[in-house]
Amino acid sequence: MKLIKQILAVCFLLFGIPFSTLAILDILNPKTPSQSKNGAVAALVVLTIPSTLLGSYLSWSLVQQKKKEQALLVASEQKQLNLVFLEILEQNSGRITLLQLAKKGEISIPKAKQYLDEKSKELNASFEVDEEGNISYRFFV
Repeated sequence: MKLIKQILAVCFLLFGIPFSTLAILDILNPKTPSQSKNGAVAALVVLTIPSTLLGSYLSWSLVQQKKKEQALLVASEQKQLNLVFLEILEQNSGRITLLQLAKKGEISIPKAKQYLDEKSKELNASFEVDEEGNISYRFFV
């Protein structure tokens, strides 16, 4: 359906824009006979403007659809990451490291750090450093 919408949008715009331009140029040309101007106005009103508007609307709706899909994807990824976060906390008595979250959540280390920093502020977590210098976040749940 999306592909059909894209094809139709392109077709309507490829028809509407050039022919609208030609009709407008024909109307504005002082050397054009009045009968031709009337024909150009009719073509503009009946064919080219509706085609351009329909193509524009289809293009706009495709952009809106893509935005909604991206928002749903981000929300789904965030929900999955929250579940992974809670699972790790549950398994490790409230402790979690960047590496654990990055690995199990299948995200980058910087993204895991950002997530854990936000969660630590939100849930008032503390930090612990082990003998090897690894930092773990301690959440009191």
